[in-house]
Formats: sequence, structure tokens, C-alpha cells
Amino acid sequence: MGVEKMSVVMPKRLVLAASIAAMFCGFAAPASADMESLLDKLRAKGVLTEEEYQEMRTDVRAERREAALKKAQDEEKAAKKAEGAATDLSGKFRDGFTWESGDKENAISINGRIHADYRSFSEDSTGNANSANTFDVRRAYIGVSGRIANDWTFEAVADVAQTAAPQLDVAWANWGAYKEVQFRAGQFKMPMALEELTSSRFIDFQERSFVDQYAPAKERGAMIHGAPFTGVFYGVAASNGTGKNNNETSSVVDGKDVIGRLGANFAEIIGNKDMVLHVAGAFSDGKQAAGAVPSARTEGRGLTFFTGTSPGATYDRKRTAGEVSLAWKQFKAQGEVLNANFKTETGAPFDRDIETSYGEVMWLITGEKYADAYRNGAYAAIKPNRAFKKGTDGWGAWEVGLRVSKFDAGDFPVSPTSTNKADATTVGLKWIPNTNTRVYLNYVQTDFDTPINVSQGKTTDNEKAITARVAVYF
Repeated sequence: MGVEKMSVVMPKRLVLAASIAAMFCGFAAPASADMESLLDKLRAKGVLTEEEYQEMRTDVRAERREAALKKAQDEEKAAKKAEGAATDLSGKFRDGFTWESGDKENAISINGRIHADYRSFSEDSTGNANSANTFDVRRAYIGVSGRIANDWTFEAVADVAQTAAPQLDVAWANWGAYKEVQFRAGQFKMPMALEELTSSRFIDFQERSFVDQYAPAKERGAMIHGAPFTGVFYGVAASNGTGKNNNETSSVVDGKDVIGRLGANFAEIIGNKDMVLHVAGAFSDGKQAAGAVPSARTEGRGLTFFTGTSPGATYDRKRTAGEVSLAWKQFKAQGEVLNANFKTETGAPFDRDIETSYGEVMWLITGEKYADAYRNGAYAAIKPNRAFKKGTDGWGAWEVGLRVSKFDAGDFPVSPTSTNKADATTVGLKWIPNTNTRVYLNYVQTDFDTPINVSQGKTTDNEKAITARVAVYF
């Protein structure tokens, strides 16, 4: 340590003594811890008188005590900071409002979404209550999610858009210490169908396809899931099989639906970050109580065009599905097929299928990449390259798409007021001003295989709808 630096922490006369010692003894000025032995040498050489020696030694010892006290205080502050890190929360906004502990082990977020819709229908379907031109709050969710002790995550969300009373949307706890094998229990999305597993915050069109009407969605159960290898994902669940917010109520038909999904993104496996090469398959098997009848509604949320006949007894419901999503930079092609089989085990023979499918193409005009939004077997938020903001040249992300869907319940008899086959075409334009907002404009045309009843004897062989949505999530 040089003389100039030592002068910050030592009295000037000690610095002078150290300088003299350096000249006499031929070494650099020492730290305060060595000053006492140095003073001994200076006294022995006659440089310092006894009085000067005693006075300087007192100063050295005082300086040493002061340095030791400062070190102890600094160590105590560091220890208290480390001890308090687990309980101190710091807030931030990153696609939502989150508070996180200093040690990153615990976090809690407030989350929600609002989907404000408008639907307008052609005169062909006028007269049916479901085909009225209307403004609608399609979804209004508010909830909390978080992380405890790093490995435990949770989410609880209420749907407050219900007209009667708020309903539980999801409520689950997940243990995820190992990404290869995780465990989840509660009410959550079952592992089937890419379109369903993609959140309503991020779906390609305002409404999902016919496929989604027969895929299990949010149900109560338990699931093992994970990503055992790079690009590979799976999920196996057991559920009540009775839809959202429903417990098992039959002690006679008390079996559970078993639902599984296995898939891979081969682009991730080969390390290509510009592409998505997603392929997956899924199945479900379970029993349904007598009286549960399949039905179908148009993708524009208008007419209910199909109502199946009841087997009249407990029946097996088996579903198999396949999904493909291929994306390269700002282009995406995607499709799914799902077959639902309904078969009685007792009573009158009943063995009928419903087949649904869709294919779509999407283009992000502004150049964002779909691969950037792909996560663990589903798509998440598109983040605009230049978010829209007043006073800047950013206009957000713009996307166009086309989807063709098919519904085929040809095994079921056709009633005089409905049909068992339909085709739908959806053309969509989407504006994504920023990561947390979306504006949809869709045109949906549904063509029925045979005319269906609208109301009071009026029939139609198609439904045309223009729909719009302003969506915000946090």
C-alpha cells in the first residue's frame, strides 16, 4: 500500500513515520496492522523519541480497533441482507404484475384477461336467439399465480363474466422440481389438442375450431407431465371427465377419464430457432352417464346445428387426436384431427363416431417469428418487433390467416331440424399493438349439409358471421 492510500485511513504523523521507515529500511509503507512493529524499529534506530513512539503506538492501536469495528459492521450488514433476501419482495411488470423475493425462490403475480366481443350475423340465421347481433364480454378473468420454494407453482383464476355468478376457471398446484417429471392436481387443462392447450390469450382466430368442441378442456383431476428430452413433451392425466367445475356425482359410473398426449418439436431437437416442426398425438378413454348428449355449435358462436341422440344407457367415450404445426419464420401451417367414439356396453347397441378436423395457414406480415412464441408443445404470446406507441414509428404486429374446418357426425341420424355435417371457413385479420393486447376481425361462414331450423319453421343452409374482439391480458 502506498503512502497516498494509507493517508486515507491513518493519521498524518503515522504516514510520516511510515515514509521515514521506507527510506531507512528499504520497503514500501505497511498497512496499519504492521505499524506497531515498524515503530519498534524506528525507535531502535533512534528515529523516534520515546514520547513520539508511545504516542504513535496509541494512534496505531486506535486505528486498528476502528478498522476491526468497521469490518464487523460491514459483515453484519451483509449477513442481514442475505437473511432478509427470502422475505423482501420487489415488484416489476413483465407481461404482467409480479412480486419476487430477493432470493428468487418465491413469487406472486396478479393476472387476468378481458375479451370484449361483437358478433353480427347474416339474415339467414335471424330469428334464433344465439344469432342475435350483440356486444359480449366473452371472458373476464382475474386471478393469482406464483411460485413457492422454487419448485411449487400454483394458479387460481375466477371467470367474472358469467351472468349468474362468478365461476372458477382454473385452480391447480404443480410440483416441478424436475422438468422431466412434474405433478399437477386441481382444475386445469387436460393434455389433448394443440388449439385447446394454446391459451385463449394467444389463439390464432377469435374462436377455436370444431375440433375444440370435442377435446377435453378444463376438468378436475391430476396429471404427470414434463419434457424428458430436448424438444419432447408428454402429459398423462386422470379426470372426472365431466367438464369444468363438476365433481363426480355417480357412484355407479365412477370410472375416471384417462387422457394422454405425447409429442415433439423436431426443430428444437436439431437446434433450428427459426422453425417449428411440431407433431403430437393424444387419446382419452372414459365412461359417460346416460343422458349426456353430444352437440355442436358454429365457430361464429351462432346456431347450434347438431344435437346427437342419446345412447339411453351408460356408454364409453373414446377420443383420439393428431396435431401438426409447421412454422418457418413468419409463416405457419397447422392442422388437427379428432375422432370421438360413443359406444354402449349394455342395453341397445350404440356405436357411433364424430369426426372433426381443421387446417389453417397464418402469416405474420410484419416479420415476427412463430418459433419465438412456441413453448413446450403450445404457442404463447407474439411479441411485436416494434410495439405500437404514440410518437414512434412502431405499429405493432399484423397477422392474417385462413382456416377451413369440418364436422362429420354421419353415424348419427339427421333430425328434421338439424344436420350432422358442416364445413366452416374463417378469414382473420389480427393487430397486436403490444405483447399484452390483441384486436381480432374475423369472417366466418358455415355451410350445413342439410338445412337446419332457425325458428318458427324458418330454415337455412348456411350461417355468415362477422366477429370482432378487443383483448387485453396481464
